[in-house]
Amino acid sequence: MRPQAARRRPGPIRAPGRAAACLVLCAALIGAPRAQNTPPANFEHEVKASFVYTVAKFVDWPPETFVDPAAPFVFVVLGDDQFEDSLVHTVAGKTVSGHPVEVVGVKDAKDLVACHVLYLGRSEAPHVDDVLKRLHGASVLTVSDFDHFAQSGGVMRLALDENMVRFEINVDAAKRAHLQISSKILKLGRLVRDRKHLLGAP
Repeated sequence: MRPQAARRRPGPIRAPGRAAACLVLCAALIGAPRAQNTPPANFEHEVKASFVYTVAKFVDWPPETFVDPAAPFVFVVLGDDQFEDSLVHTVAGKTVSGHPVEVVGVKDAKDLVACHVLYLGRSEAPHVDDVLKRLHGASVLTVSDFDHFAQSGGVMRLALDENMVRFEINVDAAKRAHLQISSKILKLGRLVRDRKHLLGAP
């Protein structure tokens, strides 16, 4: 299924060196003291959006996930979450591995379209198992920020801890999705396993 277009903005390819610098910058932005007592309401979403976009450039998807070299790289945001607007702002005029970026907002899991990155809003926490079952076998980088997302089978969980952006990566989930995540990312995050592995299952 071809993903439905939403706000497509082709742009220049960013060099890996700048991407690595952006990862550090994202963490610094969260940790840096701000002049005002309370940061803007969308500050957290803006930083997380930059982080997710940057991480995507350090992940290799199977070639067959793209219909052709000009096919878009699709981010889907599922549920009611302000993250979508921040992500649209972040990726405007940018690309991932030479593919123009599209952002698609979906309110219900039954309406999911083909994508490369799926961000689950907090409203989807009660439905995470169902959503992940729908993606079984698909090469999708799943991301969210609610508790135990990675241990539940999601690929990456973002969190704010002591005013720093931190993240967990479920190496089992990444393997199931046939995603090759750069060691540069793996070294920065906390690696976790599926709950069945933690319980001693094969």
